[in-house]
Amino acid sequence: MQKLILPFVSGFLASLFFREATLALLHAAQFIDASGFSTQPFVPLGLPEFLVNAFWSAIWAVPMAWLLRVSPSRPAPWVPAFVFGGLVLTAGMVFVVDPLRGIWPSGNMLPRLAMGFASNAMWGWGALVFMRALMSETVED
Repeated sequence: MQKLILPFVSGFLASLFFREATLALLHAAQFIDASGFSTQPFVPLGLPEFLVNAFWSAIWAVPMAWLLRVSPSRPAPWVPAFVFGGLVLTAGMVFVVDPLRGIWPSGNMLPRLAMGFASNAMWGWGALVFMRALMSETVED
């Protein structure tokens, strides 16, 4: 359970409580136009964007937990989780998800990349927070 379901649930919760909250705070501070918890329908599925983002974030949390070797017996990799979220999820957004939706990387991408890095880095940190909080001390095989 700690190797698959726990990271999945942690990634989903981190998207709602950390990533979307970061976007909402940046919007409230008038740094970005996009607000958190976007209910606009995601193009091919019709579901709200924040739910689709939470699902994909949950999927990304499984390889993050595996690559960073998250376990209760090891020290928590806080900085690598922050960097993993910021770099991997932002690259996935720019080079995979957006082109599938017809949005191509062009022009001045710095504001979009900065916003993506900030919110996704907070997701990585939040996913690790939830993983560590929900982990039991006994290891299941």
